Amino acid sequence: MVKNQLSFFVTQNDLLLALSDAQSKILYAFSFQEKGKEPSFYPSSEQIEDFGFMSVGDQNLSRLYLLIAPDDAPQTRTVEQRNGDTRKFYDQLSHPKSVSLKAGGLLKNSLCIIAGQVGTISDDEWSIALFMCITSSMKKRFTKIQSYYVDHEAAKKLDEGYRLTTNIKSPAEFDLTR
Repeated sequence: MVKNQLSFFVTQNDLLLALSDAQSKILYAFSFQEKGKEPSFYPSSEQIEDFGFMSVGDQNLSRLYLLIAPDDAPQTRTVEQRNGDTRKFYDQLSHPKSVSLKAGGLLKNSLCIIAGQVGTISDDEWSIALFMCITSSMKKRFTKIQSYYVDHEAAKKLDEGYRLTTNIKSPAEFDLTR
């Protein structure tokens, strides 16, 4: 579903620097939705508790942030379920003027860094510009190892024996290596 995407392994400080660099060029805000709740809205990543840290060892289960224009209200879509119930979803289908971000980061109480990803499925001009700005900042700051962009600290931790992976339950042979 993602049209433009970039995968990365980063630690909190370098991720914040890359996002701050992009935010200085194109103003955006962070938002996400916890199951059963309305979307939360944050003007910057510094206001998000544990941003850049993982409490689960699976990239697919990490928070999905939508980066939206600061004057946009988070929008949800309602989807009827097979059992007749309805669920509200907050994603790029409900909010096409956005960029999605899974921050990834250090897995708590572990020698592991979970991959992050930034991307957009949107053709919206603002979304493409923001995606390009963020990925440009990351590409300037991070080193490409295989198909991932890796910040300096994550690369150092890789050399120290940390696992860089998308899922801690995956065999180590699927981890990022040099």
